[in-house]
Amino acid sequence: MSRPRAAAMGTGARGTPPLSVNDQIDEVTRLLEAAAYFPIFNVHNPSIPNQTVPLLPVLGEQLFLAINVNESLHRFEVVTHVGPQGMTASNRMSREPIAEVHIRWTTMPDDFAPGPGLLPPPTILNPFRSQRFTMLNGQLSFNDRKVSGVQAFGSGRTFPVTVNGQPALNIGAVIDVLSGSGDLAGLPNDTFPGATMVINGFIQPPNDLALNLILRVMDPTRQLAARGPVVPLVPSPASPDPGAVFMFFLGEVDPRRPVRPMFGPDGRPIGLQVFENLRQVRVEYDIGTSASLQSRTETGPVVGTVSTMLYFDFQNPGSVIPVQTKGGVFSFHDPQGRSLGSVFANMVEGRAFRTYLPGASRPVFRMGGFGPIRGGTGALAGAAGMLSLNSVVSVTPSTLSNLYVFRFEDPNGGLRTRLQGFC
Repeated sequence: MSRPRAAAMGTGARGTPPLSVNDQIDEVTRLLEAAAYFPIFNVHNPSIPNQTVPLLPVLGEQLFLAINVNESLHRFEVVTHVGPQGMTASNRMSREPIAEVHIRWTTMPDDFAPGPGLLPPPTILNPFRSQRFTMLNGQLSFNDRKVSGVQAFGSGRTFPVTVNGQPALNIGAVIDVLSGSGDLAGLPNDTFPGATMVINGFIQPPNDLALNLILRVMDPTRQLAARGPVVPLVPSPASPDPGAVFMFFLGEVDPRRPVRPMFGPDGRPIGLQVFENLRQVRVEYDIGTSASLQSRTETGPVVGTVSTMLYFDFQNPGSVIPVQTKGGVFSFHDPQGRSLGSVFANMVEGRAFRTYLPGASRPVFRMGGFGPIRGGTGALAGAAGMLSLNSVVSVTPSTLSNLYVFRFEDPNGGLRTRLQGFC
């Protein structure tokens, strides 16, 4: 059973009346939405190949414990269209790389508690079962004038699948940014309170990777916000992920159904009952022709709703809190309100990072998570793939801003070809 609690009233500045509950929600929502997004796709870097770490040298790449990942990163553009004929998307990546990444990707036991600098016990990668992994010594460096970048740590899970008749692993991961340089210097601090990355894609070790990475930087002062259109992407002729298509949606509070805290039988908080509207969203950014990193977010019409139960102990004093969702239903409709079908997906693994945001009276929570798509209805019947979430949530007042990333398996290209003419 859950029971709602009223949001606390703000105190207001000296000499001014306190903000009403609705005003608090509006103000905190504005702060949560003030974010810079950097969608990225990886490409194998032949000059610095990925290297497996074998269990024994004589076994080569057959049985290995880790992969030293060295990849080129490219701008990634997703244009999602929702209309009377269904949901489609165009995915393009830039011809030229805009960054590079170096990570030690290491499988680990299910009961291992990962952390920066903690090397897990030797664990062989098993392509036939779901396993947890950690990403150590993470360094992402942009090719901008200031060589902006981040140092980060994260972990995730594999999900066995078959790609072109061969075993592969869908992967999801959540990465917390520990520090930044260049235009991201000082992360986290009062200007940039924090940043989170999520990964959604698949891997056929050691060199066949198809990974989308979304970096979301909290940007309350809008230092990274583009003041106008950004330089258009020059597309690569290669498809970033030929067997799948990505779609982005931005989740916001449904004013008709507010977010409500949930409590256990002992009165202890166990999470939030969440209802959201989903908007079309397009994210662009530039690193090469401006004086600084520049990100631009354009939102479109509401084309769906979300209902889910978000489980996490928001009174947990720890800096990292486990997160899961259950009962997740994503229902889509065209701009005229005609139903297009639903998708079922939950965040089977996620993490929340307590974050102190200037202008918010209480801490908020950056969240990242992922989970497999478990079918759907209507035009989305049989949907498969992966969902990832890059989010910021406030408990008091209860509000949120969630970026949802769907990777739909699309081997025949049906979710892409119908988009021609809409880009």
